[in-house]
Amino acid sequence: MCGVLVVTAFGLTGCKGATDAEKRVREALRNTEKLSNTFLYKETVYDNAGKHETDVRGLVEDDFRYKARVATDGKPVLDEVVSDDALAVRFLDPPSMERFLRKPTTAKQSGGGVGGSGSAPEPAADSGGGTSATPGEPAAAAILASKRWVLDSAGAPSAFATANTDQKLGDDPIADSRAVFAYVDRAINEAMRVVEWNPESLEYRADEDPFETPKERSGVTRYDFERPNLPKASETGSGANQVTPDARHFRKMSVYIKDKRIIRVVEKIDVESRLEDLEKIYDTKFPKDRPPADVAVIAVEALNVIRTGQGQDPIRMRDMEFSLKDLDSDVKVDMPTDTMKGSLALLANRGRPGDAANGVIEAAEVRAQAQAATAAGADQAAAPPPPDQAAPPPG
Repeated sequence: MCGVLVVTAFGLTGCKGATDAEKRVREALRNTEKLSNTFLYKETVYDNAGKHETDVRGLVEDDFRYKARVATDGKPVLDEVVSDDALAVRFLDPPSMERFLRKPTTAKQSGGGVGGSGSAPEPAADSGGGTSATPGEPAAAAILASKRWVLDSAGAPSAFATANTDQKLGDDPIADSRAVFAYVDRAINEAMRVVEWNPESLEYRADEDPFETPKERSGVTRYDFERPNLPKASETGSGANQVTPDARHFRKMSVYIKDKRIIRVVEKIDVESRLEDLEKIYDTKFPKDRPPADVAVIAVEALNVIRTGQGQDPIRMRDMEFSLKDLDSDVKVDMPTDTMKGSLALLANRGRPGDAANGVIEAAEVRAQAQAATAAGADQAAAPPPPDQAAPPPG
């Protein structure tokens, strides 16, 4: 039967069997995903604006209790604590709130994505200054803007990854850090195969390996995910239905396992190493006077124009590292005590489902206020300076 199965456009085969290495990685996933731990999730993204780093440091007691701190380019921006149904959030950098606001729902989906509100478009902002607050009390947005904790007693995030979500990788770094195991499981399915790292293998290329090698006698075993070949030129075609490469075609990923538990995951979406192949497939020429890293950004932007036009997620060119410590230790998550109660439904994938509609409105208000502040700042910068009152009169 395998002989008659057709290779798909993604370079995967229908008769791909699980290697022993793949089975060991899947076993380690099962052994690790439910354990308490402390973790560091680090993502570095490359685009035409440069390099941006986001870190999430946290600890996990179990599936329903965790705390995390998000930092962007080394600057702490957000603290979040979840204990059962309760959620507490504070923004250490209030302008960063906009990244985490609930998005307006889209007509293409039946649900509202992760934490979405349903099927309605974003309502117009209410000039009343907040719709989700109890009368006489400040809205959650106002409290968060003052760097204080807001506690929503039933606002804990729902499942981070569902079939109906429109949340993309990078939208919410805490969600991304909590979904690494599901991400690795999906990467296994998308890889050509999983192999144990072996520097003596004839197929191993040290000059193309971006990851750390396990130290001798450390007890750590590394497993590598082999990426599929790029689509053939005959498969790419033209127009709206053309096949474009996916992140899987550029993914280099390794998983480090010790005592049958995962202790580290690393990933690199490596476009640079496949620029020549992309030129051949798409019969194009990239600039030769630019650094390869810049050319890779250009190539990904061009691919993403096609992908987003087809309704596909854009390729996110990034380096990712997820490391785990204190596995199965006595990790405890305590809620902060200096909190103010409020609805956190203005934040994506947070808040009570019944508050989602108000959350969409409050999120719209925050965006409108931020835009107004930005416009006012631009007008002020463009205005001529006031006359110098200390200057002597003319003549």
